[in-house]
Amino acid sequence: MRYTFKIGDELHKVAPRSLADELVLTIGDAECRVEFEHGKGGRCNVTLDGKSYDYWMARDGDDIYIKMSGSYFKVAAIDPCAAAAGASAGAGAISAPMPGVVVEMLVREGDSVVDGDKLLTIESMKLQSTIRAACDGVVGRIHVSVGSEFNKDDVLVEFENDD
Repeated sequence: MRYTFKIGDELHKVAPRSLADELVLTIGDAECRVEFEHGKGGRCNVTLDGKSYDYWMARDGDDIYIKMSGSYFKVAAIDPCAAAAGASAGAGAISAPMPGVVVEMLVREGDSVVDGDKLLTIESMKLQSTIRAACDGVVGRIHVSVGSEFNKDDVLVEFENDD
């Protein structure tokens, strides 16, 4: 299984697997053997392919803050289910959960949809995700088309108001 972590503004794909008593992580295209040692007060040690690093770690909800070698990093795990569902930009709008490109449009303006209907397929970092309707409604305005690139939080689809 692959996981996605956001470190600063960069997304990193990580695939863990174990070999006998070792943990091996594939990070991007590189593989490394990993050993963790958690100390008290947030002090930790990680050994990557035999090279040891001390760091301090603190959690705030799902976010992890790390201080290593005088630098600070915020690490956030990205839930693939939440990312694929899309984030709501406001009542009646679906925004992009991550930057990417539109691969397939599955609705048109004026179409009626119900909660869970597929609206469009996006691709981000070679991973395709389906954006689904978060409620029943009528598609009002579509802001993207096949091949369109978008940024995180850009509005993709708006729904008509039920005044």
